[in-house]
Amino acid sequence: MLRYNLFLSTALFLASSCQQKQQETQNHSKADSIKVDSLAILTDPTNTLNIQGMNVMEIDSSGIMMLPLSLGSDESNSNSSSYLSRDNSRFWNIIFLNSKTNEHHLLTDKKMLINIEKPNYNINYSSDGQMFFKQQSKRYLFYTVISDDYNKDKSLSQTDPQYLFVSDKAGKYFRQISPANYDLQHWQFINATNKVLLTLKKDSDKNNLFDSKDELVLFEVEIEKGTEAKEVLSNDFKKKLKILYGSNWKQEK
Repeated sequence: MLRYNLFLSTALFLASSCQQKQQETQNHSKADSIKVDSLAILTDPTNTLNIQGMNVMEIDSSGIMMLPLSLGSDESNSNSSSYLSRDNSRFWNIIFLNSKTNEHHLLTDKKMLINIEKPNYNINYSSDGQMFFKQQSKRYLFYTVISDDYNKDKSLSQTDPQYLFVSDKAGKYFRQISPANYDLQHWQFINATNKVLLTLKKDSDKNNLFDSKDELVLFEVEIEKGTEAKEVLSNDFKKKLKILYGSNWKQEK
């Protein structure tokens, strides 16, 4: 019995070691692949740093500058439906520059389409014509972002869900605050409570589209607490709405 237990322990140890080595090999291969891809990009003479956009905007006369980076057009692949050619109205990243210290960083390292939200700021101009933001929210910047290839067509586009993201006014602590797999329709920041009210569209029929047949839902998120967004209307209240709408208005359409 003792010999059997010893044999079993040895076998389990060898299996565990083998599995660990396999995982380490996979991790090394993945890291090597990233290094090779980065090296290929840097050494390719066609990959020049031809950054589109670079319109400088100051936030609240703070000395913090935003430099949105636009996608521009993909001239080398003009007939393609690639990521570059799908949505030129959004930015692929934003550089934040502290003009007092020269510290600078990107908003994110992830692949996404970004739009700087306008409902919560007013565009103002200084006496010399410099554009700056006057933010209604004292602490946050808001962005609408497309980051998930929801319909699995291998590109990011307007057919994928739009999410609400937030950062501080230096472009740090960038994070998603609207729930995944819901398409953002409207949002409002409430100064009195530091809450954001979100109107979202749910893919109710699971057809990978967000259209007029899908259900609209109301969520709220408390930014200061860092908690997840939660639905506002109770199930009983939603049932009452459905009954009232169905009995009073649906037949008249």
